Amino acid sequence: MRITTLLSAAALTFAALVASLALAADDGQESSSDESITVTVVGTLHTGIVAIGGETTGTTITARKITWELDFGKNADLRAAAEKLDGKKVVVAGSLERRAGVEVPQRWIVSVTSLKAGGE
Repeated sequence: MRITTLLSAAALTFAALVASLALAADDGQESSSDESITVTVVGTLHTGIVAIGGETTGTTITARKITWELDFGKNADLRAAAEKLDGKKVVVAGSLERRAGVEVPQRWIVSVTSLKAGGE
């Protein structure tokens, strides 16, 4: 339950930041499906995360007190690497997206394209 609360608070904080940036940059046009946000996050990786209703990818990264979920898709190598790096500082790169949730209205998820140890 505490993890869900922490994820909710982090997601809301990050969502407010992203929304304010989007409003500042908005030119009044709708978002295009070919638009994307690519991120690199250096932070602490955690695996084995559970949430009510299974509303989690099961893996997170936390940096500067903000937590994002990580999605490895069908990439078994990235998933295995994450398991080995649980609790350690890592560098993750990928595309950031917002997904609607039930318990957490807005979930911020990085679709991971690369993962490596380090970042110190």
